[in-house]
Amino acid sequence: MEYPELESYFQKLTDITDRIAMMNNHFDATPEIDIPQLSEFYNDIQSKDWENTDREYYELFTSYFTFHVKTVEEIIQEAREILNPENREYVKKLVSHVRNSDDWFVNLKKKRKLARIQVA
Repeated sequence: MEYPELESYFQKLTDITDRIAMMNNHFDATPEIDIPQLSEFYNDIQSKDWENTDREYYELFTSYFTFHVKTVEEIIQEAREILNPENREYVKKLVSHVRNSDDWFVNLKKKRKLARIQVA
């Protein structure tokens, strides 16, 4: 499997996340477009065999991924403080994204640990 160059790969995710964050301010936001793009990107992340990458690459991936999840959590927190009823459904989708990401990441760490034990 070919793995992406992480800086540019996660820059695409950062761009999507930045556009989603705009729903919390007065700029023209398009969460109806951006949140499905986030889902597509997340599906791509899940399609990769991260647990079998070399240690340094995996640690860099986990750093980027953890930062992404924390950023989305901050967007959710800000949206809850603003309480814009128009964004309620989008916030629910973001909460679901964070939960799914957390669950997937926990399972990835378990798979990686098992893969490392089997190699040793």
